[in-house]
Amino acid sequence: MNKKASVELKAIGKALGWSLLLCLVTATIVYYTEISETLLPTLGKLILIITVFGAGCSVSRQYGSKGLVRGMTIGLAFFILMLIGTLGFYPELISLKSFLSMLAITITAGGLGGILGIGLSEG
Repeated sequence: MNKKASVELKAIGKALGWSLLLCLVTATIVYYTEISETLLPTLGKLILIITVFGAGCSVSRQYGSKGLVRGMTIGLAFFILMLIGTLGFYPELISLKSFLSMLAITITAGGLGGILGIGLSEG
């Protein structure tokens, strides 16, 4: 049981790390180039999709079964962490529309990553 919990925690930790790194790279590129700042919300969603997809893929590849469920669970866990962070720092940013869209994005990306992870598993 301890190994299973550590797989999910490692995947979420890696996803958070990659998310922070990609945000820093994106912000630097937008700041130093002529790219419009109006693209930042779209780029943020793209970063979210990539990191949650990767986390879902990683977890289901380790287990080798139930990829859709495991990926969706990782997506939901990532969403809950983002929600807690947003409530802690900028609670006024939360609206019903943003809440539902981010929930749908994280669960879908995690589930799709989980499905791919099953295909990449060795067992």
